[in-house]
Amino acid sequence: MPQFDPANFAPQLAWLAIIFAVLYFGIVRLTLPKVGAVVEQRAAQVGGDLLAAESAKLTADEIGLENARGLATAREVAQASLAKSKAEVAKSIETRLKGIDAELASKLHAAEAEVATARDAAKAEIETLARSLSDDIVARLLGRAAPAGA
Repeated sequence: MPQFDPANFAPQLAWLAIIFAVLYFGIVRLTLPKVGAVVEQRAAQVGGDLLAAESAKLTADEIGLENARGLATAREVAQASLAKSKAEVAKSIETRLKGIDAELASKLHAAEAEVATARDAAKAEIETLARSLSDDIVARLLGRAAPAGA
């Protein structure tokens, strides 16, 4: 193989140095600055995106806190409205109960009056019936009518 012939080492080393220099300067001097610029541009873009994301997160957190405050306010208003409604309903129920109590009390007094009237009528009827029966018994025992007023 001619590559391993010691007489060809010097020209091979020279060509190696020339090709290495061309490739080195072609890659390092021409390509690497472009790659470095792209890397720096991407790093700047990523940094900007991170700042934008952080700003968006802070905005979202503020909106979340505002929503939480609004929700708390709405909850307080709802609870106050519920308490007011409960109080109104309780007052309405109490008023209705007082009306019903008054109505039942009047019906109770009327019923008591009817019972008292019926009791008095029953007593009078019993008394009349007892007199009539006692007069009848006396008349049967004596064989004659009992004297009036006795």
